[in-house]
Amino acid sequence: MFVIALHVRTATLQPPSPAVASPPAAGTAGRPTPAIKDRPSAQPEHIEDTLVWLPKQLDRTAIERLAMQEPRLVGLLIVLAGTFAAIMLIGLYLSLRDLKRRRLSELWRFTAPPLPAWSLGELGRIICLCVMVIALIPFVQLAVAAYQMAWKPDRNFWIAVSMLGLDGFIILTILAFANHKGRSAIETFGFVGDRPNRSIRTSVRGYVAAFPWLVLLLVAIVEVVRLTGWKPPEEPIAQLIFQEGRPLVLAMTMVLACVIGPIAEELLFRGVLYAAVRKRTSWVIAMLVSGALFALIHTNPLGFIPIMGLGCLLAYLYERTGSLAGPLLVHIVHNTLLMSLAMTVRQLMVQHSALAGQ
Repeated sequence: MFVIALHVRTATLQPPSPAVASPPAAGTAGRPTPAIKDRPSAQPEHIEDTLVWLPKQLDRTAIERLAMQEPRLVGLLIVLAGTFAAIMLIGLYLSLRDLKRRRLSELWRFTAPPLPAWSLGELGRIICLCVMVIALIPFVQLAVAAYQMAWKPDRNFWIAVSMLGLDGFIILTILAFANHKGRSAIETFGFVGDRPNRSIRTSVRGYVAAFPWLVLLLVAIVEVVRLTGWKPPEEPIAQLIFQEGRPLVLAMTMVLACVIGPIAEELLFRGVLYAAVRKRTSWVIAMLVSGALFALIHTNPLGFIPIMGLGCLLAYLYERTGSLAGPLLVHIVHNTLLMSLAMTVRQLMVQHSALAGQ
């Protein structure tokens, strides 16, 4: 809710007032104004340029004024940065300590009960149902346009609604399939007894230990991309976060990224896909396949390898603990931390640009 409030404040900042037109020069009154060719159409008010809020250079005076005027916002950024730094340091300590004690061999010993058996046929039926829902989305848009002619939702609105609807459908479909496997969905995905607690403890430790290496991998990839000059396309969810100004669409985006999306992805990629592939191959191949497909659906070429690494980690944690409780919690916390940091930095940069222009 706090992240949403930050963006609402950003969206309510008044744009600079347009320059007052100068009076016509002498001798030109009454003459028709020549038409301007190829004038770009104005963007809707709620759509912002992704990098408008990112200043080309920082103004020291503006930063000092920002620190005095927005102490809570600056404090939040310090807390978030400190949290990321603490996770990095603790993760390096844990991973290096285990390496020194030669405990890495213990990581490949799985003592959890066998995962529930999912067939490739069940996976195929779930995917076919999802494809059918995706194919119906344009018809839903046409129906809304036909019966609500005065209301014209734009592309960003439909992206948020469509992704929320699709993820909700995935959750309900997988739970329905799981309930027909001879036991409840809660039992199928390991949310019974002490397994959730053990899964959460193991998953949090594993995530913290892997986090610094995922960050270093992303930094290395970003540096290579910068040196090559390649500009990767934006992910749709990033366009919603950094271009959207309406509270409703922003709220749907945050719920999608931090709650509904992680639940749907864990059920599909770890709960069903990984288990189905694992039944016929080794856990390593199943982990790589599920991680690669998990990264592929995010349509983020720059972060493909780190996202795949995260997907492989979540599959490993599911294999090790036999419960989705830990991977699900890690996924939600990971997305929430990233979203909070992104929105806080954006808000600070917007305020910085406003103060620098005064």
